[in-house]
Amino acid sequence: MVTALCAGIMSGTSADGADISFVSFSPVRGNISSHVRSFHSVPYPGDLRERVLRISEAKEAGKEELCRLSMALGEFYAFAFGRALAFLQIRPEEVAAVGCHGQTVGHFPNKRRGFMKETGATLQIGEPSFIAQRTGVTAISDFRTADMAAGGIGAPLVPAFHGVLLRGRGCFSSFQNMGGIGNVTVVSPQGKILAAFDTGPGNMLIDGAARLLSGGRMSMDRDGGLALRGKVREKFLAALVRHDRYLAIPPPKSTGRERYGRPRLEKIIASARQEKIRREDLMATLTAYAAETVRQAFDRFILPNWPVKEVFLGGGGGKNPALAASIAARMPGLKIRATETLGIPPQYVESAAFAYLAYLAICRQAGNVPVATGGQPAVLGKISPGRWGSPFL
Repeated sequence: MVTALCAGIMSGTSADGADISFVSFSPVRGNISSHVRSFHSVPYPGDLRERVLRISEAKEAGKEELCRLSMALGEFYAFAFGRALAFLQIRPEEVAAVGCHGQTVGHFPNKRRGFMKETGATLQIGEPSFIAQRTGVTAISDFRTADMAAGGIGAPLVPAFHGVLLRGRGCFSSFQNMGGIGNVTVVSPQGKILAAFDTGPGNMLIDGAARLLSGGRMSMDRDGGLALRGKVREKFLAALVRHDRYLAIPPPKSTGRERYGRPRLEKIIASARQEKIRREDLMATLTAYAAETVRQAFDRFILPNWPVKEVFLGGGGGKNPALAASIAARMPGLKIRATETLGIPPQYVESAAFAYLAYLAICRQAGNVPVATGGQPAVLGKISPGRWGSPFL
């Protein structure tokens, strides 16, 4: 393993654009150290985002649209990456590889029963060849399938990077990502990953409700503005939690839009209208629901096993004051910390994680974490060679 600058491109279940991180990695005394160099974001054009959401929420997708959307996303990722290189004044030949997560349009982690005994299934689209051809940088993509082939559920994959970030904290610590879906990683003082799993809805229901209730004028509850003006309807919240069977499933486990997407949200909104819950109160209640799923994950599966002292809050939810305050209120015994103290804004932790997975891939090192996915150790990702590439590919 050698020192290398890698990049990561992340577009999560919130489907709001591409977050791009540039991170330097170096082997140090048997471990890997990281230094986040810079980051940049490029939002999806409105029509592209609508296509992504439409195909992600549909039960079935037309073959032509799926193929064309994958190519359109690939072109967008290449454009966004090229724009980030230019804006940050980084030469393409400086970058050993870029890890592109792609846009998840289907994630079905459970194995099918029957004669064929099929593995779980997942699909991230966004053709990476555009990055390699347009920028010359080697692209690593399609990370989740290797874990599934190794017997895992394909997610979460970011815990490997969380272990790098939290190593040496001097206590048992955790990282709670609140993207479209929430996921948690528990790390020992020595950096060993002890547990990692999806906790439930992160911003997905909050963002979706903001979009539907505003007739598309809002894409999110920016800064928790609506939720902060509302009041949590406790009986409604209790019903949401009571009917969420995912919360009681023991890890390893993962979930996605198939469980917490538009069909579920439309039922929630319909019930809220029947009970004459005003918009601000519903947003406050959905925010409390996301926070409550985190509390239950800690109370059921984490705190009985490890004396965690601190929680770093990442993802888009890390920038939502209403959500952060609700999590802190429900977990008074833990210190809720900002990721900036680790040297990285919350929005860019996942893209930095895929820069790390790209680094591991070009070094032929396993990138999945067996306690997180249930899979055997596996080198993750497929390679689209660029002109510059890595000297050790």
